[in-house]
Amino acid sequence: MRPAIRSTFDIISWLDNQCQQTGTVLPPSILMKLLYLAQALYAADNKKAKLMPATFLATDVGPIEPDLFLALEAGVKIADAVSPSPAVEETLTAVWEAYSNLDDTQFDAVFDADVALKTAKARGRNCEILVGEMAGAYPGGMSALNGSSLVSKFPDGSPYKVGHSNLDAVPSSSQEVRFTGDGRSVTKWTPKKKVRSKDLKD
Repeated sequence: MRPAIRSTFDIISWLDNQCQQTGTVLPPSILMKLLYLAQALYAADNKKAKLMPATFLATDVGPIEPDLFLALEAGVKIADAVSPSPAVEETLTAVWEAYSNLDDTQFDAVFDADVALKTAKARGRNCEILVGEMAGAYPGGMSALNGSSLVSKFPDGSPYKVGHSNLDAVPSSSQEVRFTGDGRSVTKWTPKKKVRSKDLKD
């Protein structure tokens, strides 16, 4: 399947423009994480298609595209970048708004929950993170962001926010809290008014 843009350097150029416009300084390690998340979210929304022709490896410091990482450290850039299509720019804008202000601790929280990264690391040191696994790790795609960098979804599609309890309020003493296999809380509810069989008759 053809990637949505010709090169990772075109994406880097777009990110550099955002940095210049906002006065943001992002080191290569953070740029790499933004690229990975853009690839994963685009794949999740586009039937596992690649945003860019990049291959990410699972390392102890997060996902790395080795050739691009070395180029970034050497200061390699292109002068005639291709402008992204509207669909590509939509993904890049969502990733920029949701993730560009994260610090290392917040990125660690994102990647600690990344199943694709864990699966690749389980195969061995510096193994490829497959694009299909990346898409599966972010099932909600861009819609799961909802303007927040740490929003995702449960397998059934219901939303949750990492770092927040799924309970709307602390349960009363008459309520019992249990948890499902996917981590959601289930509260036993007791009605205040008892319904008798005669109340159901016409």
